[in-house]
Amino acid sequence: MRIDPLSDVLDLADARCVLTGTLLAGGGWARRFKRSNAVKFLAVVKGACWLSTEGDTAAPARFEASDVVITNGAPAVVLASASEWLSDALATPLERDAEGYLRAGEGSEFMMIGGLLEVDEKRCGFLRESLPPLIHVSGQKAEAAKLRWLLTELADETQRQRVGSTTAITHLAKLLFVEALRLHIESTKSDRSGWLVALDDRRISVALREIHAEPSHAWNLEELAKLSGMSRTSFAVRFRDVVGVPPLTYVLNWRMRLAERELSETDHSVADIAWSLGYGSESAFSNAFSRSVGVSPGRFRKEAMQTYSERRRRIDRQAIEVE
Repeated sequence: MRIDPLSDVLDLADARCVLTGTLLAGGGWARRFKRSNAVKFLAVVKGACWLSTEGDTAAPARFEASDVVITNGAPAVVLASASEWLSDALATPLERDAEGYLRAGEGSEFMMIGGLLEVDEKRCGFLRESLPPLIHVSGQKAEAAKLRWLLTELADETQRQRVGSTTAITHLAKLLFVEALRLHIESTKSDRSGWLVALDDRRISVALREIHAEPSHAWNLEELAKLSGMSRTSFAVRFRDVVGVPPLTYVLNWRMRLAERELSETDHSVADIAWSLGYGSESAFSNAFSRSVGVSPGRFRKEAMQTYSERRRRIDRQAIEVE
């Protein structure tokens, strides 16, 4: 089975997409959406508006039907029916109609779906660090046909509320997010750097796939360079330039994220985890983990279990209050 690093990272972060609302707008309107540290996405179902981010000196962009915007701690996003209204937009409360839609202005010529990416904050570093503050993916291009189809299906599910719609909406929203990322990756110029860019790099991506496929393998620079069809020096330089860290540092970081998941979610012994990640002894793994994470594997597991127990108690208390 072909290993896909993006899927690996999304799975590691336990990522799921949740819709937060549908906005209907018409006539003259403007709306400021305050900055958020969460990864959010906006998708235009019909109509168009103008988009800018607070403090951005660049010209505002058209935000049109089938376009998707992903934000990752970006400054406040401002939407308006006319570009001259962007500078004066306020975060005024939106009215909610009888069907649960949020409304701005008069009419419904514009329709937008909003959502966020729920992740395990302790294991989403690979993803969050690789996402730029704002991604604007055009849905008008020929290669965006799948994006347009997914958005059409998602909008249909949110409006019709058929049997199983909750599950369908969750999966469609995640597929929409992934497809938007794909289009962003494929359209990013080769002189850009970052983990997402590396996924589409013809040579570096080969090494990334192999590292994710066999994290327990005793990778060395020469072997990874050979897989990528490059000399050791050229590969090491290009990998660091594109990914942001040296190749063997990346191997170590990925192993540690996998170890954190094992320690948090399983009762596997530290020795078994060490062996599964390619360490010859428990002590070698424990030393590497402590240097990388800052605490011993045993301490990390204890703290993770305490966090889980506290979360369960909160959920149980909320359930009692509801009853």
